[in-house]
Amino acid sequence: MTDKAVCLKNVRFRYKGSNRWVLDGVSLDVARGECVAVLGPTGSGKSTLCGVMNGTVPLFLEGDLQGDVLVDGMVPAKVGTAKMAAHVGLVFGDPDMQLFGMTVEEDVAFGPANLGLDYPTIMERVHKSLVDMRLTGLERRAPYRLSGGERQATAIAGVYAMLPDIMVLDEPTSMLDPQGKASVFSIIKRLKEELGITVILVEQEVDDVLELADRVFVMNAGRFVLQGTPREVFGRVAEVAAAGVRVPHVVRFGTLLGAERVPFTLDEAVQLVESGGWLSGAWRDTSDDAGAGGEKGTTTTAGHTSNAVSGATSPGHPLGDVIIEVKGLEHRYPQGALALRGVDLTVREGEFIAIIGQNGAGKTTLTRHLNGLLKPTAGDVRIGGRSIKDLTAAQVSRTVGYVFQNPDEQLFCNSVEEELRFGPGNVGLTGEELDRRVEEILQDIGLAGYREVWPKYLTKGERQRLALASVVAMDPAILIVDEPTTGLDWLESLQIMDYLKRLHDDRGKTVLIITHDMNIVSLYARRVVVMAGGRVVGDGSPQEVFSNPGLMAKANLKPPAIAELSVRLCGQVALTPEEAVETLMHLKGAREGLQ
Repeated sequence: MTDKAVCLKNVRFRYKGSNRWVLDGVSLDVARGECVAVLGPTGSGKSTLCGVMNGTVPLFLEGDLQGDVLVDGMVPAKVGTAKMAAHVGLVFGDPDMQLFGMTVEEDVAFGPANLGLDYPTIMERVHKSLVDMRLTGLERRAPYRLSGGERQATAIAGVYAMLPDIMVLDEPTSMLDPQGKASVFSIIKRLKEELGITVILVEQEVDDVLELADRVFVMNAGRFVLQGTPREVFGRVAEVAAAGVRVPHVVRFGTLLGAERVPFTLDEAVQLVESGGWLSGAWRDTSDDAGAGGEKGTTTTAGHTSNAVSGATSPGHPLGDVIIEVKGLEHRYPQGALALRGVDLTVREGEFIAIIGQNGAGKTTLTRHLNGLLKPTAGDVRIGGRSIKDLTAAQVSRTVGYVFQNPDEQLFCNSVEEELRFGPGNVGLTGEELDRRVEEILQDIGLAGYREVWPKYLTKGERQRLALASVVAMDPAILIVDEPTTGLDWLESLQIMDYLKRLHDDRGKTVLIITHDMNIVSLYARRVVVMAGGRVVGDGSPQEVFSNPGLMAKANLKPPAIAELSVRLCGQVALTPEEAVETLMHLKGAREGLQ
């Protein structure tokens, strides 16, 4: 047996019917027991690379594969995916691609059962996988009745239960809450250290990659543009950002301070400041080379300028009257699960609110009451002073626009332009006014050149923008967006959040987002509603919420790294690296003034 788990040499691949090489000369050696992270923007070739390693590409996703591919001593395209499945466990970015059992337990048991294991061993593995992935209590639930994060956890559990020699995980945490992400990364670390399993991890969560991966590869346009240890790769801040990868908060903080040795952990950053090793360089304005790592009005790659400013401190319009009022809301699903337990919530016109909480906390159930998709079991919801019980979903949709977590659930027309016309056309908009609105939105979302394209041909980020725009086209006063950045790279996340921010700032829309990304919360939200166990357990500004460790622990959440760092250094929450450095410099100046 070779000491290399994966060996790729000059691999090229293009999909059937396409002239574009999705992989263009990729070479990669992965040692047994190594954890390798692959980063890069959407469309860079990461998922195709994962498929090559278990034979899905080109055996199921057909195309022209060139170069040498050797995985666990076998050529996947020759031995077939059935044999490779016993050696390479692949977790897809979209969990719905690999969930088909009638229950969660059945789905998780499918893999080990097909390995020919005896029943006690199968059930032992199933039980451990469910416990480790925090799925206990959901064993008998149908996968389609799970939340997005719970479905993703089930998909991971199914592969985890097989204990393959090599695990290939394609953005396995994109739908998980912070606690769920921590569980997955803890499992990956244990699989590597205790069982010697080789891990190839495609991720957008760069902060966790720093401590988990042995090596990091950054892809762009089908090629590796950076590779090395995490310290070697992320030490090249400008190049990482230019490749469309978010620079970790701690690294960005050290770079802004002009540190000779950039910190990679919170402890290293604290030590840097306490030792005074940053004083000669502080403070260095890196806004010109920060790219995707910059977070306050910085220019990103592809000419995109982010308007992100920490939400709680940014200026805005004065709030208007109460537009949403929730009182004593309870909801029990037909299967008997009580999802909401007496929720009270008031929303005023012009607010920008982030609703956060772990998977299953009731976030989506709550917001689906706000547009009439669900009806209360008890309590009431009032929109603009009218009870939701007296309104149809069609009537509510004129005031409340709802964008689903999965854009494919609401895109069904034959072209982008037709998709944008459908909603306003159904509420009576016609003629020049409809033409003007559609054209304006096409320009706003950057899809004017795709007006005749079938939406299924768009990238995930483009489909997400189209789904949002199709709702915006109806001009509702309230926009509710469920996980707007799930499965998107950092630049795409900034694009869609900047669009929401413009709608809020320029057109006075009331915006509510559900998100697990605390970095997005810190940059855009002006108010944060925290949910746990079907109840609202916290409500305040991002600073107030992130500075309350008891509340965060109760909701199984974790604040952004920069918030934790700023509390340790300055005794107060900063929402961006820039804000943390400014606070630090202010405190330094104040102390010097007292001496």
